[in-house]
Amino acid sequence: MGEAGAKRDTIAARREARAGDARARRRQEIVDAAVLAIEELGCDAGLGAVADRAGLPRPHVYRHFTGKDDLDQEVASYASRLLSAWIRPSLTARGTPPEVIRGVIGRVLRWAVDHPNLYRFRVRLQPARAVPELTDAAVAYLRAAGYDLRPPDHVVASVIGMVDAGVIWWFDHRDDLDIESLNEWLAAQVWLVLADMLERIGRPLDPYAELAPALDRIS
Repeated sequence: MGEAGAKRDTIAARREARAGDARARRRQEIVDAAVLAIEELGCDAGLGAVADRAGLPRPHVYRHFTGKDDLDQEVASYASRLLSAWIRPSLTARGTPPEVIRGVIGRVLRWAVDHPNLYRFRVRLQPARAVPELTDAAVAYLRAAGYDLRPPDHVVASVIGMVDAGVIWWFDHRDDLDIESLNEWLAAQVWLVLADMLERIGRPLDPYAELAPALDRIS
């Protein structure tokens, strides 16, 4: 290939990269608009509300997504990433296992209070989906306690599902239970599940032992 051909290929590659970046930006702008619509109007916010907030004609939204389900799944995944970023600071705390669990769940609850519609939407679209940071944190804390293991997927799904179900219930019954009591109850139940898991493999964990995570296992 001559110098002129190589130059044309380089220019074409740059144009394609810029076009790809522009498509990615527009796609994210639509996701951001959908998040705003859900936060303001609820989980059933329509495409028109999303398009209005994105500053696009309604048909143009589907130039960037294959359909409503594609957009909804991307919004739910983005909500999970927002939640992950929010809880990350709580994943390096020192404390006993119940204290650490209570702190993480408390952080989840604070995000849920601030974003109730988005939390409902995430749970509806991706029920019991694990938050990677939580699993990594569990591995890090267990490693610090001398356990080289990863909680089985069914245990992780059970814990996440229980917390999500508790939060969704609380949204509809706030007068029946204050959020601090919900935090205490959920933390106690999660601890029971994890303690039972360790008991079953013959490696019980002292609930009064102070733990600090092995930070190299948390990205």
